[in-house]
Amino acid sequence: MQTLCDIPLSSVAYLSNIFKSSKLTTIETILFWSILYIGTGTILWNSLDYFLPNTMHGFLFERMELTIQDWWKYTLYTHVAGGLTCLISSLLQYSKLLLKRTPRIHRYLGHIYALSIITTVFPTGVALSFTAKGGTSGMIGFLILSFATLITLLLGMIAIFKRNIKSHQAWITRSFALITTAITFRSLQIILGSLNISPDTNYQLSLWLSISINLILAEYYIKKS
Repeated sequence: MQTLCDIPLSSVAYLSNIFKSSKLTTIETILFWSILYIGTGTILWNSLDYFLPNTMHGFLFERMELTIQDWWKYTLYTHVAGGLTCLISSLLQYSKLLLKRTPRIHRYLGHIYALSIITTVFPTGVALSFTAKGGTSGMIGFLILSFATLITLLLGMIAIFKRNIKSHQAWITRSFALITTAITFRSLQIILGSLNISPDTNYQLSLWLSISINLILAEYYIKKS
């Protein structure tokens, strides 16, 4: 078994330089955007069953006792639509080319992102938290996720009103990281499911890990960007 002492000093130095570097490496950038676009595409494709006629999404089969309640069903649909709007509108927000050549589009997409969170994602997320799977742990997790998403967005908006671009980028990145927990959450559910973990434990672990992982990655991105 290889120990830390057996690792070549050149490899240690290389890893050290990566973390000390003030910029993302090319590999990191490609990996970041590949996962993001593929994940968003997958989420979008899997969400079509919510809106196509004569279809029912698999999640609804898991919560059949709630689907008979119109308020829950339509709140869920609104939440899904708002979340997808946030994901799609934010994908181009990190394009330096777009910001430089057409800043109006950047602002327009930013307005869509903010309005989606304030008017749909946050209120529906809070409402759905009280019926979330995973018991108290699941409810608290989704409540924290909902409020953290809103608060980071508002702090980002305040920063841009004060013309503090750096702070704006940092807070919006954190908000975006929380929005994209949907991608990490689904991925972790598949991974943990293959380990024969019970569904309830899987759900709770996937929820809390997705929040933690995404926030850590957001701080890493902020530091190196």
